[in-house]
Amino acid sequence: MRRCREKGFRGVILTAWPGGGDTLGVEDDRFFAAAQDLMMPISIHIRIVRPGRRSTGPLEGPAAIANMALAGMTLFPEVMSEIIVGGIHDRFPKLTFLGVETDVGWIPAALEQLDNFYWRNRAHTGIQIKRLPSEYFHDHWLCTFIHDRIGIRNRYDVGVRNMAWSTDYPHHGNDWPYSRKVVGEMFDGVPARERYEICAGNMVRAYGLGQTLEVPG
Repeated sequence: MRRCREKGFRGVILTAWPGGGDTLGVEDDRFFAAAQDLMMPISIHIRIVRPGRRSTGPLEGPAAIANMALAGMTLFPEVMSEIIVGGIHDRFPKLTFLGVETDVGWIPAALEQLDNFYWRNRAHTGIQIKRLPSEYFHDHWLCTFIHDRIGIRNRYDVGVRNMAWSTDYPHHGNDWPYSRKVVGEMFDGVPARERYEICAGNMVRAYGLGQTLEVPG
């Protein structure tokens, strides 16, 4: 990660917990501390690979469509919740996380339940974080979507600054050459400033685009 930062990269993608375990542990803090020091936002594409869970789901047939369509709202919330409730943001308050292709329409309901179950179970589970989980999300997370009308409709509950449109080009899931048409239809009626933030501004801010890259000490 340090080498890539020195070469001009502005972010890192995490596919497994740094320590190699099935769950987040104290041994992973070294990585998170370095990412914070290097000002490298951490992207997670839908899930974390856990050695104890070998299956990634079917790759063909009806179940494959269900697996692809629902992965963002079934696999990613567990990862996001583990990071938030695990106290990562208390220990590394300047760290930014990005959920890649997770969609966003499910986020308001998930945050409500995460706050609810944290509050009801914090004592007997021994979880000690300084704020409600939803507050950490709104301060430290940015999730992307390709097509999510529900998310755009509920953007104030998701957080206009917590969501970003993804072109996904040149992957087969992208809308090119009709990307502008699709975006125009999805964002119909959305104020220009909010549309800019979701389509560009939030990513400009997350990665410091347009700014001179400085490699910390």
